[in-house]
Amino acid sequence: MNILIIDDSSDFRALARSYLVKELDDVEITEYEVERLGKPAGDFGWSEYDVLLLDYNLGGNEDGFDWLKEFSPKPGFPPTIILTAEGDEYIAVKAIKLGAADYINKVDVTPKRLAELVVDATGYRTKRKAVEKEIINHAQQVVYEIHKKHAGKSQKLNFKEGYKIVRLIGQGAMSHVYLAERSEDQLSLVLKILDIQKVSNPITLLRFTREAELIAGINSPFVVKIYDHGQTGDYGFIAMEFFSRGDLKQRMELNLTPEIAINYMTHIAYGLDAIHKVGIIHRDLKPANLMFRGDDSLALADFGISKKLETDSDLTTMGQILGTPHYMSPEQGEGRQVDPRSDLYSAGIMLYELLTGEKPFTANTPAALIYQHVHGDVPRLPHVLSPLQKIIDRLLAKDPEERYQTATELIKVLEDAEQNFH
Repeated sequence: MNILIIDDSSDFRALARSYLVKELDDVEITEYEVERLGKPAGDFGWSEYDVLLLDYNLGGNEDGFDWLKEFSPKPGFPPTIILTAEGDEYIAVKAIKLGAADYINKVDVTPKRLAELVVDATGYRTKRKAVEKEIINHAQQVVYEIHKKHAGKSQKLNFKEGYKIVRLIGQGAMSHVYLAERSEDQLSLVLKILDIQKVSNPITLLRFTREAELIAGINSPFVVKIYDHGQTGDYGFIAMEFFSRGDLKQRMELNLTPEIAINYMTHIAYGLDAIHKVGIIHRDLKPANLMFRGDDSLALADFGISKKLETDSDLTTMGQILGTPHYMSPEQGEGRQVDPRSDLYSAGIMLYELLTGEKPFTANTPAALIYQHVHGDVPRLPHVLSPLQKIIDRLLAKDPEERYQTATELIKVLEDAEQNFH
């Protein structure tokens, strides 16, 4: 079996090679050095490989999805497994829609799991139709059962009549994520289903249902839409908006102008204003959780670790840290209590990155990165962007009392700044 690994990390390529050699017999592995070779030429020999492992984010301006879209129609293009460091269903949906055989978050990669994916992918084309039919039939039966038990409580989610399960796009030990379509208008949506019988920790169920409860009542164009959610004796479910134009992480690779950067941040601030006003802290604000709709509008998504401010008991153990270190506030990094101003700090990190194309703090380990957030100097913008430095200074203040105190306050400052750049 010939396997091609395309990833911009030499360390990960080496790790994947060692895993596959350990688990599979008679395997030949080619590592494609993106950082040196760049984009493959038009006559690249794709047909020489049985399976392709393709990274979603290839560094610089290179995007694995763009490569998949461009090269997959070519004769002999191998079944593809998308690799990503971002573990959310939106990336999974896009991978599957572009024809990938499978998808895996790099943090979930183990020797056995990677080998299983590769083996499954080799028979992907011949088994795809039969497997998809079986998956769809099973999913349709599950959602029909949910609808029957939920009848009278919600008229929005009529899976039997109004929704079509397209295919499975992700799964865990207790949950499945499907791409579905609303029959009346072919609207694509993401459907999460949790098998309650497999949930051993009640906190998992609370997190799942809270993700929907926190945002279902918000009516804002800057926040993901929840079409319906609920729970029966056997299943919990969330039907939510699908975003067709990717995330802010991808946009950041396009060398955005200051005007566009401020515009995006203003939309983010409007989203934060909407959730903060109903008592929600996002707590994992990052570019991969900010999604673009077909009309290019921007919305906050992925509230899986958000919390209600007035909730008496946190869903995390004492001192446990949730979030992404690159965008984490000092107080969150130290495991202290957070409030909406923590989200504003994360927004400041993103604003700096939107303006400069670089993260303000970097380190080799999460602990070292958190140390930078807590103790590092507030970064300086290039001279041409110096009029915006005071916004960065306020957003990235170590002490929450020295930051903007509300998203409403930030919106006004950003709108004034946007006018000054026109």
